[in-house]
Amino acid sequence: MTLTYYVAECTIGTIIEYTHHSNDSLTGRQINMRCEFCGHINDQGVKFCARCGSPFNANQTPGQYAPNNVGYNNAAPNNMPPNNAAYIADQKPKQFPLKKILIIAIPVVVVIIAAIILFSVLGGSGGALIKDNISFFTDRGTVIVSGNSNPKFSLDGNMHSSQKSMDGSKAAVMMEYSSNTGGELWFVTTSTSYQIADDVVAYRLSDSGNGVAFITDYDSRNDVATLILYDTSSKTATKITEDVFYYGSSEMLGICISPNGKSVSYISDYDERDDEFTGYIKVDGKTPERLGKNTFAVAVSDGGRHLYYIKLSDNGYTGSLYVRSGRNDNRLASDMSLGQSIALNRDYSEVLVTVDDRTYISRNGNERERVGGSSIYSLIVPDWTQVGYSAGTMGITVYGIRGFSGFVGYTGDGLVYINSRLESSRISSSSNYGYRATLSADGKTLLYINNNGHLSIIDPTREGAERREVARNVSGYVATSNLKTIYYVNEDDELWCARGNGVPVKISDDVSPNHLALANNSNKVFFLVDYSSSRGGELYYSNNGGRRTSISGADEVRYLWSTPANIFFITRDDETFRSNGNENFSQFEQDVVIAGY
Repeated sequence: MTLTYYVAECTIGTIIEYTHHSNDSLTGRQINMRCEFCGHINDQGVKFCARCGSPFNANQTPGQYAPNNVGYNNAAPNNMPPNNAAYIADQKPKQFPLKKILIIAIPVVVVIIAAIILFSVLGGSGGALIKDNISFFTDRGTVIVSGNSNPKFSLDGNMHSSQKSMDGSKAAVMMEYSSNTGGELWFVTTSTSYQIADDVVAYRLSDSGNGVAFITDYDSRNDVATLILYDTSSKTATKITEDVFYYGSSEMLGICISPNGKSVSYISDYDERDDEFTGYIKVDGKTPERLGKNTFAVAVSDGGRHLYYIKLSDNGYTGSLYVRSGRNDNRLASDMSLGQSIALNRDYSEVLVTVDDRTYISRNGNERERVGGSSIYSLIVPDWTQVGYSAGTMGITVYGIRGFSGFVGYTGDGLVYINSRLESSRISSSSNYGYRATLSADGKTLLYINNNGHLSIIDPTREGAERREVARNVSGYVATSNLKTIYYVNEDDELWCARGNGVPVKISDDVSPNHLALANNSNKVFFLVDYSSSRGGELYYSNNGGRRTSISGADEVRYLWSTPANIFFITRDDETFRSNGNENFSQFEQDVVIAGY
């Protein structure tokens, strides 16, 4: 089987924290790949995660960000060469501001997001979970679509990229793409699909999936194109402008779409001679509003209630980040390096940003407040929390939660809990925090593994709480959303089940720690026994820690993974099987190439 996968590369150094960013690769550097599902750092070029077995999918785009994005240990990149943004600029001829942004800032954003401030948030403050799932597979020029457990259907042609809504129920897909003419833009649900437009060069799906902003009629000589806003509910298209700035990049600089898909921002009036451009925002069908010279939006909420925008500095390499709510404009950061990252809650009323080794929050467009006393490098999220991501001059991560009050963060000194007053308290014995942590759906239980392989559980909300050690020498684990049932594999390849405060129960010997799949909303775990990379292994399951039970006919399984709606596995003969989370698998497709979740 030939498995295709996507590797986002950067021009300025090795990326330690891999996050599957854009479909358009910046070539020439080695990259270590971080699994979206379990957080494990994998060697360059692997096709499946060495810990959990999840596939590194091809053509993954920002909207396909992993649902269960567990905690990260975001160390700074190693072996960083001296070619920072200023260095790169010195090696190139003079560029005008917008082109400088695309050349300088977008490569930087990969490093910033990957190695410094990839945000995730706990569901205890009102998180929405992904329930639906659309998976894409390719088979000889055909895209096979799996929508939940619905009958499969197909799209003719080759898939270039896709973006999903945050709830996982909708997707926009680019088919038959050519760099000269663009491609076909399709809209896909869990059960149906239809074509939106031809000759599309770039697109962005809204968080809800109810709107798509896309670019067509690209004039590469003058760097302009036509911007269309498409309503997926009514199937109607509205031309926004024929003079949008576009420079051949999938990041679509300055183009933002509101969560409900009814408002859009863009850049126009580009003047290369005077180094000037103008940002605009069009809210709910109203007349476009000018944002100002050399100013462009990075995020806009429904109805334009909250607008986040950047005003470029004279040097074109830095800018100031502002939030506008009503008639009030507040500056959140000045002289930011382009490529910085921010995190938003689900209605964009709150923003988290880290600058100068300090983390700040702004709520409802008010002035920023300092978060705790430490620089927070990453946060921890429950499995299957809704997450949306878009790249550009700023990396924007959106989380389906009401607000950022009460979360667990990773600092250089370990894990901390931030309360509603934005005060931080250190979590006991977490300074040796390792490579993975999982938060319960209510945010009141934290499970983490340290650098010695010790798996511990603690209440992060209670200051001074002591951790309870679950097991030692753990090489892999999965857990239910409430963390009441934990399945772990130790260094002797023994699979154990720990339930509550009870004594762990042994389930099986010879279990691969890299191939554990937990059915969503159940206590049923699937695992491989006697596994080898060439032959595969035998597929078993255990329910609630009970005795292991084999899956009939699944004795040469090479790959196993779960989605919010299904369990999939691939045999040695490249046959793909699917279940709706139980032990009743049926053949899904033969000879497929995994293309996307």
